[in-house]
Amino acid sequence: MNITTPAVLFSTVSLLMSAYLSRFANLAKLMRQLTQEEDEEQEYINHQLNIFCQRLTYIKYLQFCGVLSLLFSTAAMFLLLLQFSLAAKISFIISLILFLFALLMGGIDVYYSMQALSIKLKDEVKL
Repeated sequence: MNITTPAVLFSTVSLLMSAYLSRFANLAKLMRQLTQEEDEEQEYINHQLNIFCQRLTYIKYLQFCGVLSLLFSTAAMFLLLLQFSLAAKISFIISLILFLFALLMGGIDVYYSMQALSIKLKDEVKL
């Protein structure tokens, strides 16, 4: 393993985290808008807010795993520079596992996003 192997993960995790930071901001904006809606749609609003809360939790875990993945990837590069090959491989493996968890959390967020859209469509069809 050379230093470019963990360095490749660097850009991937950074891109993933910036995309989900934007997604988090949009979700927070939607939550603020929903809480200002009229009381006549309270059941719909409560259901959407519950899904938003679940999504925020998964995005939070995704961000946390992404940061840890970057940390372990950086550690792997540092350990490679110091020629601690075994420790670098272990650090890189941990980084990959954390990245997989981040991807899993992203997939779960997409699932909840689809649920929220489904609820929205059902609500629109009623009108």
